[in-house]
Amino acid sequence: MSVARFEIDTKEIEALERKIAKLPNRMEREVNEVLHTDGIKIVAEEVTKDLPISSWKGAIRPKNHAKHSKWWKAEKDNLGFTVKTKGGAANNPGSFGYLVFPDEGRGPFNPVEQAFSERGLQLATPRITDKLSERIDKVLKEEL
Repeated sequence: MSVARFEIDTKEIEALERKIAKLPNRMEREVNEVLHTDGIKIVAEEVTKDLPISSWKGAIRPKNHAKHSKWWKAEKDNLGFTVKTKGGAANNPGSFGYLVFPDEGRGPFNPVEQAFSERGLQLATPRITDKLSERIDKVLKEEL
């Protein structure tokens, strides 16, 4: 299963940590709200940009492609989330579990790891951090 997992890394966002410490009780709820709405959406957008469209002998295959579908599902964690492919057998409608093969370079037709999940998460992280900073600044202005 292709997975992009986001967690707040205090090493990378020390400035946010200092802001959060000013109002810890309210900030956890606010951070979770940003991550579980904007964060999930941003990661899904960034990963989708890199998704391959399957083809056979140079022709695009006549099927629903993940790039043009809602290929993901999200699991919400406290101060984090996980975006996963909708799994299942390839013959099940709405299943995009096959994305693990090109993402991780598995199988005879995918000799090179494409790492679109990892790359999408890296591109999404600064945008998510900016959203968190904006929300935290807004809450601090309201409360202090």
